[in-house]
Amino acid sequence: MSEKPMTFNTNETLSAVFMHDNSSENFDKFSDLSAVLESHQLLLTLQENISHKFKNQSLLIEALAHSSFGHEKLGDSTKSYERLEFLGDSVLGLIVTDSLQEKFPTLAEGQLSKLRASLVNEQSLGNLASSISLEKMILLGKGELQNQGHTRSSILCDVFESIIGAIYKDSSFEQAKKSFSEIISKFEKNNNTKFFDQENLFDFDGKTRLQELTMSLYKCLPVYKSTQLSNGHFEVVATVEDRFSASGEFSSKKKGEQSLAKKLIEEINKNAKRSTHVN
Repeated sequence: MSEKPMTFNTNETLSAVFMHDNSSENFDKFSDLSAVLESHQLLLTLQENISHKFKNQSLLIEALAHSSFGHEKLGDSTKSYERLEFLGDSVLGLIVTDSLQEKFPTLAEGQLSKLRASLVNEQSLGNLASSISLEKMILLGKGELQNQGHTRSSILCDVFESIIGAIYKDSSFEQAKKSFSEIISKFEKNNNTKFFDQENLFDFDGKTRLQELTMSLYKCLPVYKSTQLSNGHFEVVATVEDRFSASGEFSSKKKGEQSLAKKLIEEINKNAKRSTHVN
């Protein structure tokens, strides 16, 4: 690593730091990065938003590094947030499970499981990630940044989980739970909504509900087809035989399939009501 001081504009995303004057700068490990980035205002703001000041700043940098960044700047695509994401997925699952049992003592195991799934998924966690402006902090390679990878819900979800994993490693399970609770409080206040809400049971997993509906009415399963576009998004098409069809462009296949499934459910229900009125 060269000894030239790193310069950056605090209005830029963290990735953009490496796209200009420092484009030729390479690093050996995350601690090299933390040494030059730990005072960046974006990282200071992030730690305020998650109510945790990292003792080990290298963990925070690792939690933000996409494999494309590891490939370009650390010479190894395995140097990324993926290990912390794997850990954070388990930690977050336990936090949410614990919280659900506290908040809904009368719900059966099956309902708790579905409610947890409605909260710990790409769309939900992506929304939480956006609420703390994680899209500005993710470290991406040049190509991934140009393709707006930092705005994709799949990457935002992954980084959110890796942040929770990093907090756990830097401190404790209780601190990870406290930080998650603070993020939820801010999200609820800013969006005038409740995160731990039983209503999520009715809105989540449109694919399962559509499958149950089409099997009941038509004895068939819905079909989903997707095509990746040049901008990294996906064109997704959902059909129920030759009866119903819906399509759209989405940031991920999963998000598109869920969205289109809900749209088809609405169309099928409207059609059923029309048929009832006619008869």
